[in-house]
Amino acid sequence: MATERVSPQRETFVAVSHLHLVSGNRQSTVARGLTHRSSQREKVFEHLFLSQLGLEFIARGVSHEVLHGEVDDHGYDLAVEAGGTLRHVQLKVTILGGARTDVGIHTRLADKPSGCVIWLLFDPVARDFQSIRWFGGKPGDRLPDLGSKVGRHTRGNSAGVKASRPAIRIVPASRFEQLDDFAHLADRLFGMVPAGPLAFLYSRMGDEPGSTSSLLADILTRGFSAIPEGVTFDGDGVELAGLINGYRTLELLSDDQPDTFLDRQRAAHAASGHWQGDAVTLWTTLFLEMRADRFAGGDENDAPHRDHLCRQLREALLALENGNA
Repeated sequence: MATERVSPQRETFVAVSHLHLVSGNRQSTVARGLTHRSSQREKVFEHLFLSQLGLEFIARGVSHEVLHGEVDDHGYDLAVEAGGTLRHVQLKVTILGGARTDVGIHTRLADKPSGCVIWLLFDPVARDFQSIRWFGGKPGDRLPDLGSKVGRHTRGNSAGVKASRPAIRIVPASRFEQLDDFAHLADRLFGMVPAGPLAFLYSRMGDEPGSTSSLLADILTRGFSAIPEGVTFDGDGVELAGLINGYRTLELLSDDQPDTFLDRQRAAHAASGHWQGDAVTLWTTLFLEMRADRFAGGDENDAPHRDHLCRQLREALLALENGNA
């Protein structure tokens, strides 16, 4: 999925039942077509959303289930279950090109454990979602505070007064987190769900921009044995580190900031002579070592420790591949 950061000032919101469509560029023939056949449009957007999320789960080897409520007054549009966590989801869909800066969220969604709001930006020309916004907590946590701004009906009564909607709270776009892609969304929804370890790791490779490499191609063809047996940090180690986005995997592993996490890993290695953690943790550590070397400069005294990390990661990956981990 292509992603794009879009200024909140460029979106216009038009409420419809169930999914919530935002229509912007009225000069676009495609966008105009999306303002009709609301029931069909709602289902198309929902199916597109679920198919892209489902493909991410398949890549990770994760089983999931989608549920729908019988009525539309409980604050959510659908529920998705994976790894023992049930997420009640309110979907918002925006058409590229308007000026809306907030959305209405039903207060009953806050009563649901793991309730969340996903706000998608749809490009009618590319026929794909161009950005994903997230409002929610960790798996098992309830919604963040919705604030006190009460929604109002879009049309006035006979006296021109727009009545309040006590069950709706208006939440600005600034309170939503911009996500990178559907893999990032799956992380926010379910964290490290019980996925097949190999499938999970393969799904992470290529997350880092510019990570396409000969080593990646070799791993996808031959498995982790493609990593040279005597791998060193300055050899293939840096390229190996860059095959994943370690900032994203760190979000799944720990609440620590990158520097804090790396310092803790280094301290444990200094104390025991062994890098701590499973393959995901080791790969995340190697990624952070690569970033530290790139931005802070390397020290020749770090080389043996980083080489050891590369070789230990290779061993952990091969153990997974051979079913010994």
